[in-house]
Amino acid sequence: MTDIQFGVRHAARLVYKALHTTLSPVNDSEYRELLGQYRANPAFSAQVQDVATGMELIVLDVSERGLIVVPSSRESRFALRMTDIRAGLDAAQKASLLLAHVAIAAVFFPTTDGLDDDNYIPPPSSVSNCRDTLYALARRLKESSSLPADIPAELAPGWEAVSAMPLVLPAGQRASPNSLVGIVKLALGHMQANGLVRQDRDADDDASVTYTPTHRLRVQLRELALRRLFDIAQEAARAPAPAEA
Repeated sequence: MTDIQFGVRHAARLVYKALHTTLSPVNDSEYRELLGQYRANPAFSAQVQDVATGMELIVLDVSERGLIVVPSSRESRFALRMTDIRAGLDAAQKASLLLAHVAIAAVFFPTTDGLDDDNYIPPPSSVSNCRDTLYALARRLKESSSLPADIPAELAPGWEAVSAMPLVLPAGQRASPNSLVGIVKLALGHMQANGLVRQDRDADDDASVTYTPTHRLRVQLRELALRRLFDIAQEAARAPAPAEA
């Protein structure tokens, strides 16, 4: 893409690349060159931001790892709503799945130091560790007498459901949202599909499979996390209660 003028079409192309959340500049020369122009050319970066704004997106971060864009509001076409979460789940299962996402994120970043330090590399974490943190988070929310106002009430069926879930179901139902391991596996699958985690090691035992977070997860947590809910999840991650069978 040398010897050409970078314009709106290229700006839109970079936003398009950013929307492919699992795409890496390491394997895409066009993506790398567009990122280089964004970082070196103020006029081009302004065009990219204009394109993003027109699509109801905001540029959250840019680095050699890629461009990270997120919805600018809950009304954005790209915003995720409860009704968009995995068809076939009831309200309690959807809320459980959202809590699982928060718990998993807290396992990787149990303190704010890890979020603020881009050089910090969280170690791989197992499904069982995420499971125990989810259970501990649900119990803390369920047993709290005064929850912070910024924790959505629509999550209440989730912590009630998680607190009552069995550890696992029979092998044929491992991916079921009705067990702790199942709900965590579903959440990790969704996060992997959206470029937030990578599977680090597979295993025959579902609970022993390990994952690592991506830079995208760090940035989104740092900029967008519901602060008090994530604080509670971090507390649960630092001292998780073993899930009951």
